[in-house]
Amino acid sequence: MTSEYKVSHFFNNLANLKEISTLEQASFANPWSCESLSAEILNPLNLTSIISSKSATKPEILGYSLTRVISPEAELLRVAVKPEERGQGAAKKILAKLLRKLISLQVEKVFLEVSEKNLPAIALYQNAGFSNINYRPNYYDNGTTGALIFEIVI
Repeated sequence: MTSEYKVSHFFNNLANLKEISTLEQASFANPWSCESLSAEILNPLNLTSIISSKSATKPEILGYSLTRVISPEAELLRVAVKPEERGQGAAKKILAKLLRKLISLQVEKVFLEVSEKNLPAIALYQNAGFSNINYRPNYYDNGTTGALIFEIVI
């Protein structure tokens, strides 16, 4: 487990695609394919954020986020953290740094959707200041789980 993190943001850079794909597979019941991740990362509207350990030898990628930026709005598409790092503050750190970066890009509102069953993510977003603004029934898990729509004004 890591207590010190570094967050980096970039556009159009596939350098970490392998690590992102591995985290994606470990984090989601219906993960995006490597091809889908690659297409999104190369989308000129996508901001990719990486959180890594602050290791002097070889920093390890611990998590990532993918955000579609169309100022003055953005949509947080994906957030994932290595299972062994969950609950240690990595997701909170990447989200806080991402929101600061989005402010610098003249973003005023950020939206996201999350499964109503994903209680840790819901708590993360609410603690960061997001508000639940809508509900989509039967959105996830082959139509058995609803999606909560969140928004934050930054």
